[in-house]
Amino acid sequence: MLTFFLLATVIVVVSLFLARGRGLAGSTHVTDRDAQRLRAELNAMRFSHHR
Repeated sequence: MLTFFLLATVIVVVSLFLARGRGLAGSTHVTDRDAQRLRAELNAMRFSHHR
């Protein structure tokens, strides 16, 4: 029984470590680029109306 809990704990710790590593290199950069593109488009529309 103790072996089962130790193995389950190791699996959970390893999966959390891998999930954190993927989150930093994954979709966060895509979201940042999308947000930058949206800001650029909104700024372009805002400045085009002030001419």
